[in-house]
Amino acid sequence: MRLMIQKFRWKFIGMSITALFIVLVITLGTLLGISYTQSHNEVDRVLTTLVNNQGQLTPRNAKPVFGNQKDPINKNFLAGEYNPEAIFQYRYFTVASTKNNTPKIINDDNVYDVARKQIIGTSKQVFKDKVTSGSVNIGSNQYAYRVGKDSKGNQFIVYLNESLIYHRFSLLFRVSILLGLIALIVFALILILVSKKAIGPIITTYHKQREFITNAGHELKTPLAIISANTEMEEMLGNNSEWNKSTKEQVDRLTRLINRLIALARTGETGEVVLNKVNFSEIVKKNVTSFKSVMQKNDLKYNAMIMPDLYVKAERNILSELTNILLDNARKYCDRDGEVRVSLTKGKLGTNAILRVANTYKEGKGKDYSHFFERFYREDESHNSKKSGFGIGLAMAQEIVQTFHGKIHVSHKDDMIVFTVILKLAK
Repeated sequence: MRLMIQKFRWKFIGMSITALFIVLVITLGTLLGISYTQSHNEVDRVLTTLVNNQGQLTPRNAKPVFGNQKDPINKNFLAGEYNPEAIFQYRYFTVASTKNNTPKIINDDNVYDVARKQIIGTSKQVFKDKVTSGSVNIGSNQYAYRVGKDSKGNQFIVYLNESLIYHRFSLLFRVSILLGLIALIVFALILILVSKKAIGPIITTYHKQREFITNAGHELKTPLAIISANTEMEEMLGNNSEWNKSTKEQVDRLTRLINRLIALARTGETGEVVLNKVNFSEIVKKNVTSFKSVMQKNDLKYNAMIMPDLYVKAERNILSELTNILLDNARKYCDRDGEVRVSLTKGKLGTNAILRVANTYKEGKGKDYSHFFERFYREDESHNSKKSGFGIGLAMAQEIVQTFHGKIHVSHKDDMIVFTVILKLAK
């Protein structure tokens, strides 16, 4: 049970952290998207103003663009009221073409330490390629540029330092990542601290359920023992009828059910199960041999292949019960005149012991096996009602395997249903 509760607790923590992560990604992603779009549009507006005013940017000529925004994202609600002083934050310069096709730098008062040789070379290429807009790296900054024409029809290029404009987005991006990680870590720590209390009612309910099953099982054993004794007395007195035989069979079934319910309630308690190094091969071989007569009685082909001396960490009696459950399940649900196969081998990497118990089940192709390990689950009530079982054997097998830190799964191949148990080999 401790193992199950711990898994549930960590699953709860994991799902909660994942939910918060998704919320943070959506919230911060939206904020960053708006910030990036706003920066992009700001670059476009400043370049437009510079081109319209032949490379000059003043508080007066910038107002039509920054004071009367038509872009819904960048209206005053997000960008704020127009401030004439804001235009002095931009760094830009202008390059004009000359008659001899040699670019000339003009109006470079708003930049610092630009590589003039690189600017001339870049501008020559822009004029030559007849590119109207783009971005270039000059020094340690990135400049957006746009080509315009003055009143005389002469071309000029305005360059705007967009690195400074996008710096706000870059800063917001870094801060968002940092705050998001801090929020996830703090939330995870708080969740770890309070999760025990949060799942407390579940633990209490599970304990009460286990205690009820155990107590009810012991209480039911007494009347069953009396019924069994009375039935045997009737037989001794010569009243050996089919009704007495049916009563004994039902008493046996109820006894097995009670024993398995009690075992199922106890299996999950890892504190009550001491794991030791046990010979898995020896246990499987012994149980396979004990089922030989039962398989023959049911006219079933019975084959086993057991690799010797495979040791795993488990509890001997419970591991034996696991093998019995799978063999008994194969016997019950094998097709008439079908085959039961048992194999115990070493995994490909040599780190696991793999037990496979398969039986012929032609009707199983395409069926949903995802619920086979649920308690009291019966795949087909009308079909399985003819079989003796209560739907708890496979649930018990799964809890046993989980107690041994292993894996169990079911599949269907070549008209056979196969139950596979994987346990780590003991060193």
